[in-house]
Amino acid sequence: MLNNKKIYKLDITKNIQNISELIVVSGRNLGKQQRKTLKLDDIIKKNEKIEIIIPNNIYSISSSFFLGLFGDIVRDLGSKENFYEKFIFNGSESLKNNINDGINDALNDVDGMD
Repeated sequence: MLNNKKIYKLDITKNIQNISELIVVSGRNLGKQQRKTLKLDDIIKKNEKIEIIIPNNIYSISSSFFLGLFGDIVRDLGSKENFYEKFIFNGSESLKNNINDGINDALNDVDGMD
């Protein structure tokens, strides 16, 4: 049975200064800041599926940024499959590889220091 809920679209780079000039998004603190700025925890509770929008000028997302933004969420969901059931990422193969690396790091508690 198909669910009639819409997919929530979220630009994870919204409100980042000079985003049009960046090609790499990095830094755990920036990821944590974006999680708060975007009210990601509220969005997760209210939406079954979330499509993550990444501007075309972004070629790479560092594991540290991903972990700051999504690390706790990946661990709470418990598996890569559960994470991908909730989140849809559109982007290049290299971005998808960055995301997979971030998911693996989160699941393996490769979290490092803040």
